[in-house]
Amino acid sequence: MIGPELQKAIVDALNAAPALCDGRVYDGVPSEAKRIADTGAAWPYITVGDEQVIDSGNSCGDGWEVFPDVHIWTRPESRSKREGKALMAAAVDRLRAITAVDGYTVTSVSLDTARSFRDPDGITEHGAVTLRFLLDSI
Repeated sequence: MIGPELQKAIVDALNAAPALCDGRVYDGVPSEAKRIADTGAAWPYITVGDEQVIDSGNSCGDGWEVFPDVHIWTRPESRSKREGKALMAAAVDRLRAITAVDGYTVTSVSLDTARSFRDPDGITEHGAVTLRFLLDSI
């Protein structure tokens, strides 16, 4: 089964120099960051969300298809989607370049879906990216 190794590789890739969003990459946004975000001081930021794991092993070994979600959150003064879309593209480029995940061979990485939309609060731009990782146990 897949443990936290892929999530660590994702966070490491997003935080590689120069870190996206000045290193504000979370798997759970800390309460202090939420408070700061409400004042506008901690935008934009990225959250590593849920993932779907599908067993794709065979008689040769264990393997998985993993579909992790990565969310981009922005509040540009201009209300433009450009900042969020640029961050989405940068995140996808970094994640597609992942070649190592502890304990697994990375067979392939591809973009599954990317969506951008305005949140119901009317001021937050939200991007959601889902990738497809094919992993085999070492």
